[in-house]
Amino acid sequence: MRAAPRRAGLPAWMVIARRELIERVRTPWFVIVTILGPVLMIASVVVPALLASNVDTSARIAIVDHSKIVGPALVSKLAAVQWKAELVPTETTEAELLHRVRDDRIDGFLVIPAQAPRGGAVIYQGDNATNDRSMRMLGALVMQTELELRGLADGLSPARIDALLAPVDFQPRHTTGEAGGSSGVAALIVGYAVMFVLYIAIVLYAVNVLRSVVQEKTNRVVEIMIAAAKPRALMLGKILGVGAVGLLQISLWTAMAVVTMTFRGSILGVFGVEAAGWSVPPLAAVDIVVVLLYFLLGYFFYASIYAAVGAMVSSEQEAQQVQAPIAMLLVIPVVCVRLVSSNPRGGTAQLLTLIPFSSPVLMPMRWLLGGATLGDLLASLAILVVSTLIAARVAAKIYRVGILMYGKRPSLRELLRWLRY
Repeated sequence: MRAAPRRAGLPAWMVIARRELIERVRTPWFVIVTILGPVLMIASVVVPALLASNVDTSARIAIVDHSKIVGPALVSKLAAVQWKAELVPTETTEAELLHRVRDDRIDGFLVIPAQAPRGGAVIYQGDNATNDRSMRMLGALVMQTELELRGLADGLSPARIDALLAPVDFQPRHTTGEAGGSSGVAALIVGYAVMFVLYIAIVLYAVNVLRSVVQEKTNRVVEIMIAAAKPRALMLGKILGVGAVGLLQISLWTAMAVVTMTFRGSILGVFGVEAAGWSVPPLAAVDIVVVLLYFLLGYFFYASIYAAVGAMVSSEQEAQQVQAPIAMLLVIPVVCVRLVSSNPRGGTAQLLTLIPFSSPVLMPMRWLLGGATLGDLLASLAILVVSTLIAARVAAKIYRVGILMYGKRPSLRELLRWLRY
C-alpha cells in the first residue's frame, strides 16, 4: 500500500483526511449502512405499530367467585372484549386449576375473595400474566365491576355510576414555559433516539480510528506514511477523515429521522395502521446544530483518546483490552440516561452534562427536553472544547512516539516520558 500522493498546495493532514474519507465512502458497506439507517428508522415506527395492532389479547380464564356477586357481572364484561370466562365451583382447588393451565385448557384463573366488592385481593394466575396489555385490561375490568357493585349497594343509579366511572381525558404535554407544548411521550422518544444515535456513532467512528491506526502499525504501512507526513498531521488527518464519514452519515440519518417523525401518521397509514394521538416536538435549526456540534466534539474527544491507544499497542488483541476502560466512560452516561430524562433541570442532569465524558451523549437530549438554558449549553460546550483540545494535545504527544514503537506495551513511566518529550 502506497502513501497518499501529496497534492500541490494542500497540507499533509488534509491529504490524509481526504484519503481516509474517500477510502471509506467508496466501500459498499458504507452505502449499505447509510441506506439501512433510514430503513431501520421507518421499520422502528411501522413494525411495533403493526405488531401491536395484531396482538391477540383474548384469553380463556376460569373464575372462582367466593363473593357470589362479582363473578357473573365480570363474565359479561369479559365477553364484551372477546375473553372466554367461565364460573367454576368455589370448591375447585388451586391444584386442579393449575393442572388445567398446564394442559393448556385455560390460560389462567381468577380468584375473587368473599369480601369483594368491599375488600380483599383479587388474584390472577396464568401463563399470560406477563402480557402487560392483557393484565391492564383485566385489572381495569375487575376494578370497574367492583366499583359498579359498590355504587349499586350504596343506592346509586346506573347512570350516576356510569358518569362517575367515565374516563378522564388526560393528555401530558411537555413544555418548559413555551405555549403549545408537545406530547411528553414524543419528546422523550426523540430525546432517547438522539442519545442512542450519538452514542452509537461516537463509539463506532472513534473505534474505527483505533482500528485504522493498529492496522497500519501492524502492517508497517505507517513507516511509509511517516516519511511523507509528520505524526501529528497523520493523526489529525485520520481523525478528520473518519469523522467526515461519520458526519455525513449522521446528517443523513438526522434528516431522515426528522422526516420519519414528522410524517409518522402518513407512513403508518400506508400500512393501514392508525397513528397514536401525540404530536412530535418541533426540531428547530438550532436543535440540529446542537446535535451535530456535540457529535463532532464528542467524536474528536474520544477519537483522540482512541488514536493514542492505537499508537500504544501493537496488535488487535492488546487494543481490545486497553479500549475496554474507555468504552466504559461512554457506557456510564447511557446507564444514567434516566436521571436526565426524568428531571432534565435537576442538579444531577446539570453535572452529567458538564462532564466531557458524558456531555456529548446526554447534553443534546437534555437540550431537546428543554432542561438546559443557553448558559448551561455554552458552559458545557466550553468545557468540552477545552477537554477536546487537551485530549488531542496529549494524544498527539503519545502518537508521535508510540506510532513507531513495536513489541511491548509502554508502562506508565514510559508514557509520562513520552508526554514530556
